Amino acid sequence: MNTILLSIGSNTFAKTNIDKAKRMLTRLFPEIIFTQPILTEPDEEKYSFLFRNVLAKAETEMTPEEVIDKIKQTERAVGRSPKDKYLGKVIIDIDLLQYNNEILRPGDLERDYVQQLLATLPQAALPATSETSEAAAEDASAPVVGTYDDDTDPED
Repeated sequence: MNTILLSIGSNTFAKTNIDKAKRMLTRLFPEIIFTQPILTEPDEEKYSFLFRNVLAKAETEMTPEEVIDKIKQTERAVGRSPKDKYLGKVIIDIDLLQYNNEILRPGDLERDYVQQLLATLPQAALPATSETSEAAAEDASAPVVGTYDDDTDPED
């Protein structure tokens, strides 16, 4: 069994789109664990709206290529289209950050909000890597607007 770490984000109807993606991902990975959402400021000028971000950890027999194919299908099913990013809209973005001990997107994994969310996953959720555990332990100053549970989110 392989352990994967997914990053899920949206800045357009974010709660609705992330909830839809979470339901679809749960069908693919029945034992998937999601963090609470966190709201962050966009780091590029083309994005005008706050991002809702979630991490997910799951176990799978799929190869990394199969996982990426499934998450891209999920993005399309939620409503992502190629033109949206040019308009500053991120309907849904799902990335495979880590597959077992292999970090596939080191730049994304180093983001402050990812490190902050990583620290909220259960300790045994991912294979230990010196990078992730050190960064999670020392990061406390992410450019975060706030965290919300699904019942108190002011967005909807």
